[in-house]
Amino acid sequence: MLPRERWPSLADGIYAIVDTAVTAEPVAFGRGLVAGGIRVVQLRAKRGVDPVQLRGLVECAHAAGAIVIVNDDVEAARFADGIHLGQEDAALLDFPALRLALAEKVVGLSCGTPPEAEAANRAGVDYVGVGPMFATLTKDDAGDPIGIEGVAAVVRASRVPVVAIGGIDGSRLADVRTSGATMAAMISALAAEDVAARARELVALWAVGR
Repeated sequence: MLPRERWPSLADGIYAIVDTAVTAEPVAFGRGLVAGGIRVVQLRAKRGVDPVQLRGLVECAHAAGAIVIVNDDVEAARFADGIHLGQEDAALLDFPALRLALAEKVVGLSCGTPPEAEAANRAGVDYVGVGPMFATLTKDDAGDPIGIEGVAAVVRASRVPVVAIGGIDGSRLADVRTSGATMAAMISALAAEDVAARARELVALWAVGR
């Protein structure tokens, strides 16, 4: 089944971000995540996607029934299951052409306001990312936290799943659910000596609210 066809069954739970700026071994880290039950993994590589790392991450993800989404890199997205773009990145692209070229892939877009979410929906995205929900040190330019109500406003404006991001850890998964977002993006909260065990813990915490 194509990634975009599978997406509706995957868009509920933990959306794991593997950032090569903070993770020395992204493939090993990703292997732990999917072994722990996480089914959506984003590879964020601001200095460029290493094709060997991407291939390794995709292989271990697919073996576990998970998918890999790359951040920003359109060319790399052809070898992954999808792409996530920021507003500025999308503005530099011919988005309708991108959507057509990646018709079989999952396409997500960061949105900070309901109007941005509405525009993203009209453009044919498969999900929108919104945040920061809470204060975060992971992204320098994240902006001010928008809280539960800020995320909820975007949820109300969107027909596609919403991924909340920013300062989310296990103790805040209930807040993510309260907002109506269907996924919780995490970076630093995933770090652990036993990544698979941490992933299982977070997956279980999310399931409590179902």
